[in-house]
Amino acid sequence: MLTSADLAVLNEAYRNTKTGLETINTVIGKVYDEDLALDLNRQAVRFLTLEDKVTDRIREASRRPEQASPAGKAKLWTSIQASTLLNTSTEHLAELMIEGNAKGITDLMKALKANKGARKEYCELAEEIMDFEEKNIERLKSYLRD
Repeated sequence: MLTSADLAVLNEAYRNTKTGLETINTVIGKVYDEDLALDLNRQAVRFLTLEDKVTDRIREASRRPEQASPAGKAKLWTSIQASTLLNTSTEHLAELMIEGNAKGITDLMKALKANKGARKEYCELAEEIMDFEEKNIERLKSYLRD
């Protein structure tokens, strides 16, 4: 049985992976740099794998992952569209993705700190996602100009 702390950590991990995927899917059509497109596709595959792991943990307890609100999805999409309306440079898209990964790390860190009683395995899964996002940031930095 999942405690409220377990569920809070898992739901934040689920939202994190889902948002990562949605962001990549929204940005990928605007990417003209083949290397960045390849990196983003690799990230999408990894986010999908992590999402599956989180979903499995939630479903093991006969629960459903907490879905993002349609308003939240619309806000994300609109924000990306507005930000890329006049600038679809590789550097700008990499910067957007860096910001998204940083927000994901921050949100997961907050969830872990607020739910210290969560099971170790769920915290480790959240940490795995944060580590992945840190690596994404390091990789995406290579697309920023000197």
